[in-house]
Amino acid sequence: MRLMIAGCLLLISAFTFAEQKQVFGDYEVHYIGLTSSELDKDVAKLYGIPRSRNIGFLNLSVLKTGIGELPVAWNAKLEGTMSNLIGQSKELSFTRVQETSALYFYSTFDFYSEDMYRFHIKVTPEGSKRSFDVKFSQRFYRGE
Repeated sequence: MRLMIAGCLLLISAFTFAEQKQVFGDYEVHYIGLTSSELDKDVAKLYGIPRSRNIGFLNLSVLKTGIGELPVAWNAKLEGTMSNLIGQSKELSFTRVQETSALYFYSTFDFYSEDMYRFHIKVTPEGSKRSFDVKFSQRFYRGE
């Protein structure tokens, strides 16, 4: 049941936005940001995610390729910050969610509508001595 709910969460993300990922050798980091009010009520409740038109939701997953036919969900340490265009910065705290073969990390944060935010996330895959810098910008809009 939990896997089905997580799958629904990922499907919402897939239909709402184009695929966003960065590739670092054998690792892929997939990410998506949206307003938490867009999350399904039951999914948000299950994971303790606050739903609000002023709270952003960032979801990341790390996959390792080259092990089998399909990429494999991979554990990692994530540290990150977000900043607005005038340089105000906030540290992000990530929650790890493991379900059967799915593994992902999420963070929530307050935002001002229509502001552009820069994200810088340091990803260190388990078993790797290297860290990868995932950087992207995204504008957030107040949800309904």
